[in-house]
Amino acid sequence: MARRFDYVLVGVGLQNALVTLALAARRPGSRVLLVERAEAPLGNHTWCFHAGDVPEAARDFVEPALASSWPRYRVRFPGYTRTLEESYVSVTVPSLKAALERACERLHASMLLGRSAVEVGAHHVLLDDGTRIEATVVIDARGPTATVPHTLGFQKFVGLELRLSEPRSFDPVIMDATVEQIDGFRFMYVLPFAPDRVLVEDTYYSRSPELDVAKVTARVLAHAAQLGLGISTIERREQGVLPLPGKVALPNVQASGPLCAGYAGGLFHPVTGYSFPLAVRFAQRLATLAPEEARGGAHAAFMSQVRGQARYLAWLNGLLFHGMADDERRNVLERFYTLPEPTIRRFYAMTLTPVDKARIVCGRPPRGFSLSSILAKHQTRPA
Repeated sequence: MARRFDYVLVGVGLQNALVTLALAARRPGSRVLLVERAEAPLGNHTWCFHAGDVPEAARDFVEPALASSWPRYRVRFPGYTRTLEESYVSVTVPSLKAALERACERLHASMLLGRSAVEVGAHHVLLDDGTRIEATVVIDARGPTATVPHTLGFQKFVGLELRLSEPRSFDPVIMDATVEQIDGFRFMYVLPFAPDRVLVEDTYYSRSPELDVAKVTARVLAHAAQLGLGISTIERREQGVLPLPGKVALPNVQASGPLCAGYAGGLFHPVTGYSFPLAVRFAQRLATLAPEEARGGAHAAFMSQVRGQARYLAWLNGLLFHGMADDERRNVLERFYTLPEPTIRRFYAMTLTPVDKARIVCGRPPRGFSLSSILAKHQTRPA
């Protein structure tokens, strides 16, 4: 194996998989090495996004990774049900893995599995066996941690992919908040991959990271039964606990450090935890630059744009966790989903305009909102 590469990608999750797809499409002659400490890449996830989240210029390298898409989706609250005419798209581990393998073949890229990086610098990686690898660009995207600075709460979930005994046809429901509110804001998420295969997920916006997987799994199965879904088999289970910040602390590029990306690099939506839109934009930007230019002004400008959006969204987390009692938190989202569809779309894509930002917080506050609770927490305004 060569010891010098154009790109060394540490951590083979969503972010570096998309970087590999973008490089295969834009810079097929690049020398690329991927390093993953697990024995298989990509973990056990389902990634979803709104079609408008992906820039037109990135769709050619994103489309090979897609698993399913739907022309609309629904949300449900005690006061109303709304159908939004916005395409919703999923990427699964099998679909992304197949696209990643094709991209690696095109690049003649190498992938080291079951190997840990014990030192990651701006232009080198030291592996656990002592091997030192040099690179023009090193990207560190080694997943989320529970130590995100200024954490206010957690998004935690358990999802079951179910094989149905009888086929069903329905639109995705990305937020069903009509369920009993337990441990903070709670909602169900139902994604029909095929007439006989569906993902049902129970999600919580909680102050605690504790996740009782067995108990939540039982709630998922109970919800599936309430929907009239006959279950043949449980194909797969996924679970996670994602920290939600009250302030933004995106890492700056250090002269001796790598480019940090993915969740650990702060490239995620502070409110929803969605990482796909920013992961695509990072990959697209990187692939348009020569390796020698990857750490320059274009990256700084990109991170500045992300920081501006993330700062406002993290401030919204303060309103959500400080301004609302746990059992009334869903009222914030119930109000949010009455906004115009373009505002909702830009919220998820992290491309909010000043008018959008004002529209989200102006007007009659949601039921249960307490300004005095926020003032007691000394919550500051976003810059």
